[in-house]
Amino acid sequence: MLSFLKLAQPCQIQKIGHIRIIAALWVFVFHYYHFISHSFFPPLESTNPLYLLIYHGYFCVYIFFLLSGYLLSKSHAKTLNLKTFFSKRVGRILPPYYLCLVIYCLLFTHKLPDITLWFAVLNTDTQIYPNPLGHFWFINRLLECYLCFPLLSALQQKTGKIGLFIAYLSCVLIGAYWVIENQITLAIYYGSFILCLSHFIFGMLVIDLPVMKKPIISASLALLVFILLLEYLHQLIWQAPLNHYGFTIIWFNMLALILSMLIRAYLYTPLCLPNFINKGLDKLAQISYEIYLYHFLVIYFFIEHADLLFANQTLNFISLLILSLFSAFFFQCLLAGFNRGILRIKRA
Repeated sequence: MLSFLKLAQPCQIQKIGHIRIIAALWVFVFHYYHFISHSFFPPLESTNPLYLLIYHGYFCVYIFFLLSGYLLSKSHAKTLNLKTFFSKRVGRILPPYYLCLVIYCLLFTHKLPDITLWFAVLNTDTQIYPNPLGHFWFINRLLECYLCFPLLSALQQKTGKIGLFIAYLSCVLIGAYWVIENQITLAIYYGSFILCLSHFIFGMLVIDLPVMKKPIISASLALLVFILLLEYLHQLIWQAPLNHYGFTIIWFNMLALILSMLIRAYLYTPLCLPNFINKGLDKLAQISYEIYLYHFLVIYFFIEHADLLFANQTLNFISLLILSLFSAFFFQCLLAGFNRGILRIKRA
């Protein structure tokens, strides 16, 4: 019992897992309030920081791009074996992805969908996905960033941070020209390849910079500025952000900076947690990707079967969260069992 409550300092890899699960759960909260509770943006006069963070929870998706850029840059700082690199990425991402497609067929179509859906992950047009799989745009963009990584890694090894900074700045300028010239709205820009790649490169650039002397103070100030800006914009223009194309470039690149500061503050600030919290977060971190994939199927199922929901929103939130966690854990175990079976057959 005492060992269960004993304090321990999580290592950096554990902390990265903590950030991932927090981001995945925040995306669930965002989707729940948007699609189930139907409280996206109202009340318009709200100045509650928690509500505003929930309403703008889409930004948590970009934490995954920042972390991916950072981790890959750190893991392959000296050498990059392309075969090992791509086999690990594909082996981690695609099996849960395709299992999710199967679950989608069982829940929503009761038949095999058009063959193009099975190859949608290779399609640059993320609008190809039906509504219950709309969140899959993230997978497409992540794979595209992975395809770019060998070039970015070679650039980093030859030029250091300067080359990466030029690549990042190029993404920002190209994105700015595209947005301004074509009056691209937030709804299109937020899932664009150019934005996701810029966050990916930004993760490679800044997260592993020398440790700040007082990272927690810098992160607190960044978070305060972020919340104050949310408060101001929510009253001024953020009531209708989808049509405010002129602000998207500044907004999303400021997000990259603030999120990176928060990540760095957590990674480099000494922290002790009880063992049971550490272990619980570690277990959840292992299914963070599955939570992202399967939670939206749970939510969308109850959108189509609203009669199964409770009258009480708190009960709905808790029950859908538990269902999402259970689904993520169950399907991860299912895939793990399948992989073990394949290995045994190969050894035999």
